[in-house]
Amino acid sequence: MKQFALALALLATLVVSPALAQTKISGTFTANKACPALQSIKKATNPGNVNTVAGTTYKLIGGNKEPATNYWIVVPGATPDYRWVAVDCGKADITASTPAATAASPSPGAPQYVLAISWEPAFCEGLSDKTECKAETATSFEASNFALHGLWPQPRSKSYCGVSAVDKASDDAHNWSALPAVNLSAPTRSALDKIMPGTQSGLERHEWITHGTCYGADQETYFSAAIAVASAVNASPVRELFASHIGQSLTLTDIRSAFDKAFGPGTGERVRVACETDGSRRLIEELTIGLSGTVGHFEDLGSLILAAPATSGGCPGGIVDAVGLQ
Repeated sequence: MKQFALALALLATLVVSPALAQTKISGTFTANKACPALQSIKKATNPGNVNTVAGTTYKLIGGNKEPATNYWIVVPGATPDYRWVAVDCGKADITASTPAATAASPSPGAPQYVLAISWEPAFCEGLSDKTECKAETATSFEASNFALHGLWPQPRSKSYCGVSAVDKASDDAHNWSALPAVNLSAPTRSALDKIMPGTQSGLERHEWITHGTCYGADQETYFSAAIAVASAVNASPVRELFASHIGQSLTLTDIRSAFDKAFGPGTGERVRVACETDGSRRLIEELTIGLSGTVGHFEDLGSLILAAPATSGGCPGGIVDAVGLQ
């Protein structure tokens, strides 16, 4: 949480207009009939064709809006186990109800981003000659935390804004040392070097030239925002899930469920997993997370995630790699 607080202190205020509200609910839901238990209300998807069982009581964790038309319940044995069920399918016994992640339903033209965070040990399996990979140890920050790859304005075609042909050519050739240096305050530089090990190879120069120039603000503001959103993930149960499964496998469902629990129901659908093959192993290398709105000082990352469009899941899962060549 200290990392999160430090990152947030660097940023300006984010104004979010409530819309698409969801509610966190504590209690139980007892089904009085068999009803479809959906993964997605909008798409009516139901992996495994799961139905509630009359007379069975389920853990109740959320509602789709206020007042709710669908409840978010836990269905043991289902994959994924977090499901939506119509409120008229049974009776809810609510012990507490509080606003959860409230999505900013942005006006047309609101900025869209993708946050890319890497699991650095997997990244380094095939790039062991990179400076940051040579320096990586079991006690390094990135050994058990996500590393910041970048914050990318969308659509992906939105890149190289106002960049000279010379700098673009250097970037295309991966000659990042030839790119202009990024000028940051001492606190921001220190935070960036920690959460972005790739600065040892000039990654921040590439990220600024390619993506930051299209952010619409200066380097300090752009990198402060990127640090803050990445730090929010590292301060959440999502990082704890990965850190507790080093050397083990996680599925897409595991990861998306962790986002739902950490940032609010539905946020997991905005997360895509990228994997890399290392011999006979499939390694989780990166997560990309949709964001919508003004990325800045925020109290709840879920509001930015929920305002973004859902995405395909990408890789179905893989191993959370440990530091060192395996």
